Amino acid sequence: MKYKNIYGVITFTAVLCWALWNYDVSLKLLDNFYKVILPFLIGGFIAFIVNVLMTKLEFVWDKLFSNGPLHKVKRIACLILSLALIAAFFAFTVLLVLPELNSSVKTLVKLIPPAVDKMNIYLQEKATQFNMFEDDFLYLQKQWNNAYQTIFQFIQDNKSLLLSRTWIATTTVLDVVTNFAIGIVAAVYLLLEKDELIKSLKRTVYALASKERADYFVRAAKISQKVFHGYVAGQFSEALILGCLCFAGMIVIGLPYALVISVLVAVLGLIPILGTIISAVVGCFLILVAAPEKIWVFLVFFIVLQRIEGDILYPKIVGKAVGLSELWVLVAVTVGGSVAGIMGMIMSVPVCSVAYILISEKVEQSLSEKNMSDID
Repeated sequence: MKYKNIYGVITFTAVLCWALWNYDVSLKLLDNFYKVILPFLIGGFIAFIVNVLMTKLEFVWDKLFSNGPLHKVKRIACLILSLALIAAFFAFTVLLVLPELNSSVKTLVKLIPPAVDKMNIYLQEKATQFNMFEDDFLYLQKQWNNAYQTIFQFIQDNKSLLLSRTWIATTTVLDVVTNFAIGIVAAVYLLLEKDELIKSLKRTVYALASKERADYFVRAAKISQKVFHGYVAGQFSEALILGCLCFAGMIVIGLPYALVISVLVAVLGLIPILGTIISAVVGCFLILVAAPEKIWVFLVFFIVLQRIEGDILYPKIVGKAVGLSELWVLVAVTVGGSVAGIMGMIMSVPVCSVAYILISEKVEQSLSEKNMSDID
């Protein structure tokens, strides 16, 4: 056994040295490997999110149909129902928001010509006020024409570059759609066979590791599953409460498009930073068209709402769901965002929670072995 460990260490060291020496080849291999497994990573992420709802539905299904033929189709029925509910939710959001955006764009297009006329009158009044002559207008017009010709010439000279960039963007979108489609299929198979997969992984761990290490790994996996499950449920609960607060506040203040903007705030609130920016921009656009004099009221209200979400709702709801205090949630989000951006902000809280639980258990075990567990 000792010789096997030595051979393993030597082999690992040799492979590591080769990878570091040929880092360009190693990075290319890693990039190709990442592209291959990306659809399955997406599938695993989708499966994990859907499984939160699916687990709840399976619990209810067991209560309603504990016996009989319907109990045998629990897994596939709850999976179909989960996917249908999620699809219906997103369809409701899109069908609610897109018509309002389309209507607002049409209204804005109708308002542009009168606004341009008012702007011309305003400029003429200012020109008269500052004693600008006709030559000044001709000079400004000449400068505008030069800028237009420069832009047009740039487009003409860089047609091939623009075409290649457009082609790259198109292929990137196609890659994303393809990966997402494969991910959905993989998620369906993962959810249908999740019990068998968990059993196989558990048997593999016990076969390759010692019983003590395997027990610890299984324990850590169960804690991770519980924490991530609570984190996802907490995120959705927080988004729902945030949307309700937004709707109630906009109704009280008397802002238009209360339902549309509140749904956007709730849905996009699941995306850190970027979701907040998108919901703010769309909300400002809708209110600018419907009631431009109230846009500053909306901005102040939106900033206050985001402070309530960031300082109260998120630490209380999500922190409680994952077993972290408000302070550690804020620390985890801050550190995760600075290290890995948006993805770091999403994953930092559950990862920090799992590490906190495992470290706390190790500390308690060490203190107990030293007969010092009564230390406060």
